[in-house]
Amino acid sequence: MTLPSVGVFLFFSLLHASAGAGGGGGPVPPAAASSGPSAAAARAALLKRVDALYAGRDDRRTLDEQRQFLDGEVARAPNDYDLMWRAARLYFWLGDDPSLPSDQRSKLGKTGWELAERAVALAPDRPDGHYWAAVNIGNYALGLGVVKALASGLEGKFREHLSRAEALAPAYNHGGVNVAWGRFYEKLPWPKRDRAKAQRALRRVLAEQNPGNLRARVYLAETLTADGHADEAKRLLDEVAAAPLGRYDVAEEHRAKALGDGLRPKVMKALEP
Repeated sequence: MTLPSVGVFLFFSLLHASAGAGGGGGPVPPAAASSGPSAAAARAALLKRVDALYAGRDDRRTLDEQRQFLDGEVARAPNDYDLMWRAARLYFWLGDDPSLPSDQRSKLGKTGWELAERAVALAPDRPDGHYWAAVNIGNYALGLGVVKALASGLEGKFREHLSRAEALAPAYNHGGVNVAWGRFYEKLPWPKRDRAKAQRALRRVLAEQNPGNLRARVYLAETLTADGHADEAKRLLDEVAAAPLGRYDVAEEHRAKALGDGLRPKVMKALEP
């Protein structure tokens, strides 16, 4: 996550944080707030539709349609907190796609970060904006390189937003906060890298927040392999491969399985005598 992804921020190259649902119920546009029950019902139906579309984001054919739809709704309701953070959530998912080139992922991350900052401005005491700001910062850092990312102060911004999200909702996004911390501490360059902290954060997800979190297992497996514990790493990857879909977020689980498949050759090589 970062910050994550390239060098300091390399951790978000396949980030974390899984891209799950989130909270709700924030500031709304003045027009909607003053138009009575019918407007409130229409807004509730809109948010329900947005969440339903997001739940089906594993179908890549729908992503452009989702993006255009949310961009239009945000333009029509620029003070709607719940739309703003949901748009940031979608941009994170788009930028989290490991098949995209780094510069494209970075551009998507920058847009997601800007949307999340707008959400934070509308409701600074809710976790959604802070969380999606942090993980989008990670994707944005992909295209900068480690030196520029550090010089730009992105690590501090990432830490600030993720710490605030953690204070407000420690288990937000199926344990995504600690998944992000785990990846962050693993991918920081030496001497800032801290694999003990990375393991603690990821194990906390699995022990206390979401025992079924697949991305936490994949990232923990990578950290363990680098730390000389490829045997445990292989066991974790086997659990990821065998896990049924649908325990918490089908699209996120599917992406985590793909990340696990990509890591397996490295783990198996580490197990060779």
